[in-house]
Amino acid sequence: MNLWSLLGMMFVLLAFIGALLPVMPTVPFVLVAAACFAKSSPKMHAWLQQHPKFGHIVCDWEEKRCISRGMKIWGISMMTLGGGISVWLVVPRGWPSWTVLGCFFAADMVVLLWKECPSEPGATRRLMAERLRKLFSFRGRNGKNSTGKECE
Repeated sequence: MNLWSLLGMMFVLLAFIGALLPVMPTVPFVLVAAACFAKSSPKMHAWLQQHPKFGHIVCDWEEKRCISRGMKIWGISMMTLGGGISVWLVVPRGWPSWTVLGCFFAADMVVLLWKECPSEPGATRRLMAERLRKLFSFRGRNGKNSTGKECE
C-alpha cells in the first residue's frame, strides 16, 4: 500500500466520522479521499464514485467542479449548529471560544464560496425534506418507529 492509498483511507474514515458528527465537515474529506484514490487505487476510486451517499458528490466535483446547493446548505447549517453547541458547552469563555468560532466561520465561508452545481427545479427542497425525514425518524431495534408501525 502506498502513501496515497493510506491517505485516501484516512480521509474516508474522517468523512464517515464527519457524516456522524455535525461539527466535522464530510464533503471536503470525501473529495480529498477521491483525489488520493485517483492517484493510487482505481478500484477504491470507483468504489467512492459509486457509493450511495458520497458518489454523486465525487462525480459532480470531478465532472463540473461544483457542490450542490443542498449540500452547501446542509454542511453550513450542521457545522454552524454543531460548532455553536460545542463552543457553548465545551470551549472556555473568552478568546478560546472566539478563536474556535472564527475557525467555524472560516469553514462556513469556504463551503459558501464553492461553485454551486446547477440543479433541477425543486431538488434542494426534496433533498432537505428527505434529510429532515431521516433525521426525525425514530427507529427502534426492530426497525419500527415509536408508534410500532413499520418505517418506510
